[in-house]
Amino acid sequence: MKKIFFIIFYIFINFWANVFYVYGNNLHITNVSLKDRFPDNGTVVVEFDISWDNSWRTKINHDGVWITVRLYDPTSSPIYKKLCKLATSGVNPEGTNVGDNSNIEIYVPKDRIGAFIRPAVYGKFHSMSSKGVRLTIDYKTAGFNKMDEVKVSVFGIEMVYVPEGSFYAGDYDVSVASLDQGSGDSDPWYISSEDPIIVSNCVKDGYRYVSANNEGEDATGASFRIPDTFPKGYASFYMMKYEINEGEWVEFVNSLPSEGARAAHDLTDSMHKNTDSVKFRNTIKCSGVPLTCSTQRPARALTYLSWKDLAAFLDWAGLRPMTELEYEKAARGPFLPVGGEFAWGTVNIIPATTLSEGEELGDETVVNPGANANYNNISFSGGDAVRGEEYAKGALRGGIFATKDSNRESAGAGYYGAMELSGNVAERVVTIGNATGRKFKGTHGDGYLTTISGYEGNATNEDWPGINEIVSYGVTGTAGSGIRGGSWKDGDSGVRLRISDRMKAADSTDTIFNDVGGRGVRSCCE
Repeated sequence: MKKIFFIIFYIFINFWANVFYVYGNNLHITNVSLKDRFPDNGTVVVEFDISWDNSWRTKINHDGVWITVRLYDPTSSPIYKKLCKLATSGVNPEGTNVGDNSNIEIYVPKDRIGAFIRPAVYGKFHSMSSKGVRLTIDYKTAGFNKMDEVKVSVFGIEMVYVPEGSFYAGDYDVSVASLDQGSGDSDPWYISSEDPIIVSNCVKDGYRYVSANNEGEDATGASFRIPDTFPKGYASFYMMKYEINEGEWVEFVNSLPSEGARAAHDLTDSMHKNTDSVKFRNTIKCSGVPLTCSTQRPARALTYLSWKDLAAFLDWAGLRPMTELEYEKAARGPFLPVGGEFAWGTVNIIPATTLSEGEELGDETVVNPGANANYNNISFSGGDAVRGEEYAKGALRGGIFATKDSNRESAGAGYYGAMELSGNVAERVVTIGNATGRKFKGTHGDGYLTTISGYEGNATNEDWPGINEIVSYGVTGTAGSGIRGGSWKDGDSGVRLRISDRMKAADSTDTIFNDVGGRGVRSCCE
């Protein structure tokens, strides 16, 4: 009898395997199915095809896709997609297969929360793809057993690798509250290890903190210690290539297990956008029981994101928040700073004003010559702007300035290939500007959020900024967070967009803004 049931189960899970498209730079994950199942081990093979554009691997760095796999009961309400760990770790470990493209490899970190699919050979690839990629997942880790009937969901996020290495933070006191070496020394901080940094009111050749006087922020010249456990950007890490977009957010909310968890991250409620209508180009709509969200523009960068929202998404995705020092490393790279530079390494900046004609379905472009940033509170022409005022100002899709002919400056790219680190949406980070932020240890999310009534849907990592005094309630506050990078609303020649501008770096506000979003990172290589 059991043998017959196993056969039925195998057919059933293949029949129910679903397709999910992930929106980044034309990232597609298709033909998802469940294959060989090993009930004695509690594992099952997931197979899918993957493709994404503008991939590369050099001796310096590479890009890739971070993959997490979830199983769910299609009859549950709401549908709860539970993350399953991979069965094994390492590079191309047992139970994985790269499919029909031998130029890619699979890297599974030790915690087995997900897998990186990345180029295995040097080169630049207009399109990277492989059919029949296989990962073996441990369904026991998600609480399933061999008798359950399930569907599978594969979720991907494009990432860039930031290698280990020294870098500078600060830009010779050109930008507001940029870090310097002393009261008489405007040289930037030189970060050459993950060892503790002793910050003091030095005169020169040290580490001096410069404050923007946000509430709760340490004063200029304050003495404190940044522990070795705080990610300073020297150690290698992966960073999301683009800011979180609306499509990724919708998949996140629609995977949560309860009405309470979903309602906690309803970006259309009175604490967020306060409407299901389009507002400042945000097209998220959430309604019904169970609460279900949708978007008209899945590739568009997400706005109205609180720290609590960001932390929950990153925990669910198996990532973590980035620190403000990691932000400077990813933008500037290993070079000496240029005073007042933007994420593309120069002081040259031209705002986007005109979009290509037609609906913005993920392939729209900016057509005014030289544009490399979304800032200055511009009312766009073209694109969706023809629909009316609420479509004219706001965020653009990730990577919109990059073309096959663009260089770093014209693409608006950080040194390692992360896009829109200056402008588009400002990004929430972990600050060094107060003691709470400095307690951050860089732990990764595990895919699971709080389930306690009244606190459902919160990130659970104890070291993350905003963690409640009652740890089981999760991240409910904002202390220790900040904002970097500037946004579409910032004018003044784009000064807020400068790499080293720290006007809001320690602004742990709980206010939710129409120009603030975020992205996540993952330490490497654990």
